[in-house]
Amino acid sequence: MRIRYVVFLATLILWLVPVNFSRPVAATATPTANTVYLFVEVETKVYRKDVPISSEHPSERRWYFSNVIVQPMDVPTYSLIKQKIMPYFSRNVMDPFEARGFSLDYGEQDVRLNGESSYANYETREQAEDQRKKELEMRKGQSGNIYSFDLVFGPAKGEETSKPKLIYRDKEQPNYGDAK
Repeated sequence: MRIRYVVFLATLILWLVPVNFSRPVAATATPTANTVYLFVEVETKVYRKDVPISSEHPSERRWYFSNVIVQPMDVPTYSLIKQKIMPYFSRNVMDPFEARGFSLDYGEQDVRLNGESSYANYETREQAEDQRKKELEMRKGQSGNIYSFDLVFGPAKGEETSKPKLIYRDKEQPNYGDAK
């Protein structure tokens, strides 16, 4: 009788407790057969918070280009911008910059994977780097300043992680609050 009671309790416990025998797949940064490389381009408008935009204080057109990264596999490409890129950019580039008294405006339509070739899949880092260089050169002729930033998923510490820096200065554009 006692054995039936123990078997009944064991069955009940196993039935009530979900068992997960397979481990979830984590996003990896190591290349695999399905590795896709990408970079991010963000077009922004920058201006001083305390001064109205005018001919004396015009807004600055600015692009931010990330380093080339391995696409995270935990988020599908179509939602990568909204779920990973925009929150990262806001926390690690925009918020620290705005804390210095400037505004940096951008929207979802201003964030592009792989520049104008948006959503192209690059199977090698070299392909993605070459496309990034082409996009940078193309932007140099479009009246705006260009910054780079590091895109590093994981623990983030604002500009300490993203390290934004000026890589091209358009002399026709103002340059507000040059990033550290």
